[in-house]
Amino acid sequence: MPSSHGFRRTLRRAATPLTAVVLALGISATMATPASASNSYNGNQFMNGGGTAFKDDWNDEGIVAEFGGYNRNSNVTCLWQKIVFWADSSTGHRDQIDGYFGHNTTLATYAWQSTHMGPAAADGVVGKATWAEAGTRLRDTDGDGTVDKYDGRYRDIAISRVNGVYHFADADGNDRMANYDARTCTIV
Repeated sequence: MPSSHGFRRTLRRAATPLTAVVLALGISATMATPASASNSYNGNQFMNGGGTAFKDDWNDEGIVAEFGGYNRNSNVTCLWQKIVFWADSSTGHRDQIDGYFGHNTTLATYAWQSTHMGPAAADGVVGKATWAEAGTRLRDTDGDGTVDKYDGRYRDIAISRVNGVYHFADADGNDRMANYDARTCTIV
């Protein structure tokens, strides 16, 4: 049986590396915690853009994803679902557009990313690169210099930018702001 002096020495030796591991894990967990709301990159409540050019407006949009608490339940998710389930889907699964980023949305996102960005980029998470790629499909159809639509592979989505904030029509045709913090889009 070890002496109490030897036992304390062993505890001290073990405590220093153990403390370092616990601190490292705590720091990693803190750094990995996503923003609880709004755009993960710039803190904006809405998808937005400015200036006369709009093709790069979506280059800094926040993350939407099934896991990690990334704006899973929002109008921004609803807009993304309109892209993957309606505009760029040959089957047009409007019943999947509900503003909730679940497993079907993750699978549709993988497919969209594989098609538009290449299989190596497919991760099922809508982040900067995915939004930037989708943003290349924003169009001005009437020549007034403002965005009018998302030019989908199979269908278009009417979209606008009002005072810098992106708007789209929900399933009932109601105008909705692309909001990270709220889900007001109607379910089909």
